[in-house]
Amino acid sequence: MITNIWDTIVLTTSQLGYLGVFLTLVIEGAGLPFPGDGVLAFYGFLASDHRFTLTHVIFFATLGSGVGSIIAYLFGKIYGLPLLYKYGKFLFISERSIQITTNFSKRYGALVLLLGRMLPGVRTLSSYVAGLGNLSWPAFLLYSFAGFLLFCTFWISVGYVLGENWNTFVEIIKDYLVRILLGVILLGGCLLFWRNYVHNRGR
Repeated sequence: MITNIWDTIVLTTSQLGYLGVFLTLVIEGAGLPFPGDGVLAFYGFLASDHRFTLTHVIFFATLGSGVGSIIAYLFGKIYGLPLLYKYGKFLFISERSIQITTNFSKRYGALVLLLGRMLPGVRTLSSYVAGLGNLSWPAFLLYSFAGFLLFCTFWISVGYVLGENWNTFVEIIKDYLVRILLGVILLGGCLLFWRNYVHNRGR
């Protein structure tokens, strides 16, 4: 049911050109349950089929995602966690996802907006959590737009390179990408812990 709804939205907005790309990614950036990676790969395929220009679709996708993230940030800043816990279940947002994203944000700060964009669940909630954590506007805008530029460029490029076969590889790439990024984050956490340990020991 949900998949059919999103498929309809994507097909409809793709007929609107770049405005459709922008509007679709506002939904993604706002943190609603939306298959953003697959949608971006689809837009990349359309670019490879010369129905979009690659640089333009990356620009409008990033802009839309950024605008959506500002909406999520403001909701987080104004309403905080109670709203998320109360209504998140209606958006298929689990308490586990909320807890994981909150913990990531406390540990890595604004970097969650950069690397976390590539992680399902964390991407959905990172802007909201940044708002409830009162992250400054300049830091939020910088890391949020940079993160979405990375996210959009990667998945649009996947669709562009793979062409009509984009859908076959999206799930496989997603699976490996999540594992790699989790490994990078874990390694970064270990290095940070070791550096603090050595520093404290040297005192």
